[in-house]
Amino acid sequence: VDLPTRLDANSLHARMAFRRALRSLSSQANQLRPATAGGRRAWKREAIEAMGLTLSEFREEMKLVGHKPFRADQIWKWIYQKGEYNVKNMTNIASRDHDSLSERFRLHPDIIPHPFVSEDGTRKWRLELDDGKSVETVYIPGWVLDEEEGKARRGAVCVSSQVGCTLKCKFCHTGSMDKKILRNLSASEIISQIMCAKSHLGDWDHDDVYAANRSVTHLVFMGMGEPLYNYHNVRQAIGILTENDGLRFSKRRITLSTSGVVPGIANMARDGVDVLLAVSLHAPDNALRSSIMDINRMFPIEDLMAACVDFGSKPAKRITFEYVMLDGVNDSLAHAEQLAELLLRYKIHAFVNLIPFNPWPGSPYKTSSNNRVHAFLKVSQFH
Repeated sequence: VDLPTRLDANSLHARMAFRRALRSLSSQANQLRPATAGGRRAWKREAIEAMGLTLSEFREEMKLVGHKPFRADQIWKWIYQKGEYNVKNMTNIASRDHDSLSERFRLHPDIIPHPFVSEDGTRKWRLELDDGKSVETVYIPGWVLDEEEGKARRGAVCVSSQVGCTLKCKFCHTGSMDKKILRNLSASEIISQIMCAKSHLGDWDHDDVYAANRSVTHLVFMGMGEPLYNYHNVRQAIGILTENDGLRFSKRRITLSTSGVVPGIANMARDGVDVLLAVSLHAPDNALRSSIMDINRMFPIEDLMAACVDFGSKPAKRITFEYVMLDGVNDSLAHAEQLAELLLRYKIHAFVNLIPFNPWPGSPYKTSSNNRVHAFLKVSQFH
């Protein structure tokens, strides 16, 4: 189902509620399908996609198909701690259960990765989904200084939440894509991106979740799509990613980036989705922001800032405001002063991330000069 270019709060919540109800009915009433057995019409249960389930949901599904709930815990650890999808290779699963579990649960992500590697170690995968559509996932390596370990490895996986994007931000390449290809990614497809990156990097079987040799240490929802227009599946994925017996990501190492979907930010505050929040601001006033980001016409800066104040009222919550530097558009010293005044007015504990514009074919914008970026930073910091 294609999403419209704009969604108001009521239609967004209604669509999400409808999809949740539809999934529930589907799982309860439509998991049986006809099959042929001995020339007669028989019924066979559809395989359940395990990767989109939380551990508690997986246990419940395990009981429904006649297995002990602890089997879910065993399989869960094999998948998320060792990257193993084949039940027959799981040494603590009884061989008599192999066929039954393999038939009733689909453990492996149904994606085809096409990898690309750059000289600096950055890796990108074009992931072909089961319906032929594609999304991109990127791994960005890096190092940090650790007082005890010295130089410690860190790396972030940039995750997509939708195929394409309806928002049509003027400076964004994804927004220039044909909106007809848009759909939300399932929780399983979101998780599969991290699993793909970890498998290609050999990033498995660390006894310590913060081990110095761990390749994937951070996750950022900054890939294709608007995460808060796929709120239910993104929230489900975050719950799976942060399970203590699985991938075990700290919420403080997960960043969700939004273009400013105010109802979605409110939902995060209400539901306790207390990962780090990054907001694509890119302009200090409504007129300029509306000219480069259509979403500002629906959720103007005043509403956006109010939602950020509410979300940031929780302890130790610092919001990052992203600001792409567009030459001659939003990078003047006057813009820097306006930005500083805006953040001071709302008293938001914030960090401003100035982002160099990355030109793409057909883009009308240019990258701000280094001198302009440094001057902008100086004014916005010390105004």
